[in-house]
Amino acid sequence: MQGYNQRRRRSPYAIAFALAVIMFILVAPEVNEGKGMEPTIKEGQFLVVSKTGYSQNRGLPDRGKVIIMEKGACREVSEDNLIARVVGLPGDEVEISDGKVLVNGKEYVTPNGIKGSGGQLKLTVPESDVFILCDNRKIKNDSRNSKLGTVNMRDIKGNVLLKVWPFSDFGTVADSEKQKAK
Repeated sequence: MQGYNQRRRRSPYAIAFALAVIMFILVAPEVNEGKGMEPTIKEGQFLVVSKTGYSQNRGLPDRGKVIIMEKGACREVSEDNLIARVVGLPGDEVEISDGKVLVNGKEYVTPNGIKGSGGQLKLTVPESDVFILCDNRKIKNDSRNSKLGTVNMRDIKGNVLLKVWPFSDFGTVADSEKQKAK
């Protein structure tokens, strides 16, 4: 009976440890450095990022998904990891002209109503790449920058799942987009 009670007392610790290991494998913390994703994600916000990999074989990210790239893959345009939104998928025709972002001939607007962009650009997204844009279109640390261009899906570290700090902004990126779109 005594052995049973000892196992029962250790059980919550074993479960907590197993959950911590699983969470470490599946998600990672990230602090947003920069203003590229404002107003959706503010500078200094603490984020939880899923460690989701993409490729032609493993699946494509959804259009509109907010992703994060390793800084090694984007060091030409950012000193830290780069957070941006997937706008164009492999094979898509992306055009920026007359202040509009067009994807396959249709104007692209984020779920929280951000649209448009300056400059001129027309391209077809390569098979293993995606076209990304920051929500703050004044900052060109995204596929509009010729030093970065379209992004190979293998360079995507994961998706932004939650904003956890400050607590007043706690929630998913999609939740904040729904609130702002109203």
